[in-house]
Parts: sequence; structure tokens; C-alpha cells
Amino acid sequence: MHTNLGRWERIGSVAAGAGLLYLASRQPRMRGARHALGASLLARGVTGHCPVKLALLGDEAARTDTKRWLGGAAGIHVRESVMIGRPVGEVYRFWRDLGNLARFLRHVERVDVIDAYRSHWVVRGPGNLRLEWDAEILSDEPNALLSWKSTTPADIVSAGSVIFRPIGSGQTQIAVHFQYSPPGGSVGRKVAALLGQDPQAQVREDLQRLRGLLERRDDAADATSLVMEHQAL
Repeated sequence: MHTNLGRWERIGSVAAGAGLLYLASRQPRMRGARHALGASLLARGVTGHCPVKLALLGDEAARTDTKRWLGGAAGIHVRESVMIGRPVGEVYRFWRDLGNLARFLRHVERVDVIDAYRSHWVVRGPGNLRLEWDAEILSDEPNALLSWKSTTPADIVSAGSVIFRPIGSGQTQIAVHFQYSPPGGSVGRKVAALLGQDPQAQVREDLQRLRGLLERRDDAADATSLVMEHQAL
């Protein structure tokens, strides 16, 4: 029996199970149901294994194996590119600061940086949909390439890369490749609703938001410079 619950899930199960067992010992009403549910929750927390979660999400431990789920042509591939009127170093640094991703990736609520290579992603969608996973950077070539993959039991097994290419003077082309394998069951249906029927169109819109962010920053800097020059006259 393998563990498929996180630390706080286990702590919550133990606390809830102990509480129900206490109520069962003190109150005769619904004693049998409370005792059964309390014992089940207590076992869930102690063992770290939940058969219901396993049935809904499948074997999460196996789902951390990106080679298995995303190798070759497996999974869903999304490729898109955009030209941005900013130098390659600036575009790379903006993307490499992972906290910026929530500013242009529509469904990303936040990316918490754990250390130089690991991060925690939180994604929200329609209704109460909330998906989370950890990711690690596999390749980091400044001004050229970033690649990553999901780690730990993840709601979505994913991997991706961004290639940065300087074009002419002060322009950058970025080419994005996302690859993911959503789970089955109800969670899989929610993921499908989140991404819609055309995930490539969503990525295209996200990259256009990135372009707007970076190019507007340049316009704002130019405007500030003009104001300062005018005040100096």
C-alpha cells in the first residue's frame, strides 16, 4: 500500500477521525456511523493511503513519471510563438522571475518560488476548480532556453520549454512548447473545461498578454524619460 496523501491531508484526517471517535464514545446517537467514519478517517491519516482518492485520480505516484506519461508523442502538445519588441535579456529575465507568470498566464493564480529551481503552481478555473503541483527547472540557459517538468504527485503531469531568440536589434522571438497529461475522471473533465476546446488559442492569448506587458513597460519608460527631460528645461 503506497502513500497518496500529503502531510496536511494526513493530519486533517487524524484530527477529524479522533474527533468523531470521541463523539461516538460520548453520545449514543449515531454512535455506529460516527465510529465507522472516525475509524476510517483515522486509518486514512495514519497510513497515508486513501482508496477514494486513488479511484478518482489514479496512481499519483506513477503520475510523477513524466517520461512515462509524456514520452514521445504521448500527452497533449501545445506549441506557439510570439515576437516581442524588447531585447532578449529583458524577456528572459522577466520569464525567469517565475512570480511574473501569473501576470500573463490567464489561469495561473500564483507561482511560489521554493528555491532557484523548484516552484509551486496554483491554478484556478471555473467554479471551485483548483489545481496544484510542484515543478522543477531542468535546463536554464540565460537568454536562450528554459525547460521544466512537474514533480511530486501532481493534478496535471506537465512539462514545457521556452526558447528565446534575439531577432534584429531589440526584438525577441519566444517559442513555447507545453505538454501535459490530465488525469481521468471528474478531475480530468474539470481540466478539459479549464483549457477549453482550443488550448493553443489560450496559449496564444497568454503570449499576447506577455507581449503587451513588456512593450507597455517600454512605452512607460519612454514617457517618464520625456517628462524628466521637459522638467529639466
